[in-house]
This record gives sequence, structure tokens and C-alpha cells, in this order.
Amino acid sequence: MDKTAHRTAQPKQAAVIDDSLYPMPRAILIARDILDQIGAPTNVALKRDYNGPQDHVFADDESVDLRHGNVFTTVPKCDPRPCGDAAAKPKLAFVLDVEDAWEITLNPNQTGKTLKHLFGVAEDCALYRDLESPNDIPIGDDEPVKHADGPVFIAKNFGLTIKVNGNPVKMLKRKATALEVKQAAIAQGVKIGPDFVLFRVDAEGNTGPALPDDKVLKLSDCDEFRCVAQDDNS
Repeated sequence: MDKTAHRTAQPKQAAVIDDSLYPMPRAILIARDILDQIGAPTNVALKRDYNGPQDHVFADDESVDLRHGNVFTTVPKCDPRPCGDAAAKPKLAFVLDVEDAWEITLNPNQTGKTLKHLFGVAEDCALYRDLESPNDIPIGDDEPVKHADGPVFIAKNFGLTIKVNGNPVKMLKRKATALEVKQAAIAQGVKIGPDFVLFRVDAEGNTGPALPDDKVLKLSDCDEFRCVAQDDNS
């Protein structure tokens, strides 16, 4: 696909505010317009989130460039307080269309491969930058990706593979309940029952606490789980 055909198409924008994801119409907006779009009351102000004690509380009529940091909190309204540290690093949210997932980092310069690792998706997943147009831009594994060029991406051929009792299990969602993980494993031939107990196994091989069936799990490619009968404490 000829990427020059998309030069006039604007990338989609999004912001994470108070740990919730919100689509935004463009990269530069007035602070009060952002607050209005999320339904915030008039007695709060927008604060950009930095990796440290720094902050920047915006005046209602102050311009906000999401390309300079798109992670915010709301705070009780007070006098505007610009960030006084030019070296302060704002938090940056990269967004994936799969279940509106986002990951926060301080590094604005990624590649297709590092983004896949950041999102925890499979290596064979195809990434595209999401544009305000019918067509999107494919991102190669070794291709440089800048947050300022657009933080929202689409995953095509999405899937990730976890392991349950050493058996590979393909999952089509980044978030699933413990019961859904067991059901997927059973459907793919793993010899467990729906009443078995699921445990997450960490990188050192240690087993974590039992996971209730309704526990929502954030999955990444190569995650490992142990699933045993309720009376099996071995």
C-alpha cells in the first residue's frame, strides 16, 4: 500500500484520563473542551501526568497538545500551574483497538516489534496506524513508530498464545475471565474440567494465588497458567 496516499489523512487521537480511555477529535484541543468531552464537572481542571512529582495544571482556555503527553488526571480547580521542569517526561499512552486496550510508556520512539511487545500480542499480528479514513497505514516490525505521529493502532489477524498445563492455547482477546481461559483450553483439548482451579505461573515458575472464575485477566503472548482439580494441592 502506498503510504504517500495517506499524507492528508489524520491519525486518530485518544487520551487516558483518570485511568479511562477517551477518543479525541484531534491532537490539539482546549483543556475545557477535553473536560467537556469526558463529562467532567466545571469545578475540576485537567492535569498532565508525568513520571515524577512534576505536573502541569491547565487553565480552562489553555491549549493542550496530546502529542506532548496524552495521560491526564482531573484535580480540583485551582490556579493554573505550568510544569517548571523542561526535562520532565510526560506519560504516553499507545492505544490498540482490541478491547480499547492501552499501555503507558515514557518512550515516544517505538518500532512495530516493540509495540507488539508493549501490547503483549503475538509476533505474527499485523499492526496498522489507525487513520480518520477508510484505509490505515501498515507498520513493519522494524519500522520506526513515533507517538507524535498518532497513538492509535489496529491489530489485524489478532491472537495470542498462552500455555495451560504446558499446552498452547490460542486466545482471541487480551482480556478474559479465568473461566473463559479454562473454556478455551478445554475446547482446544487440554485435559481439565470447568470446575478446576486456575493459577497464574510467573517467569520464575512460581504459582500465584487461585484465580476465581470471574477474575478478569490481562493476557500477553506466552503467559503460563496451571489448572488443577480442586482437591489437588500438589
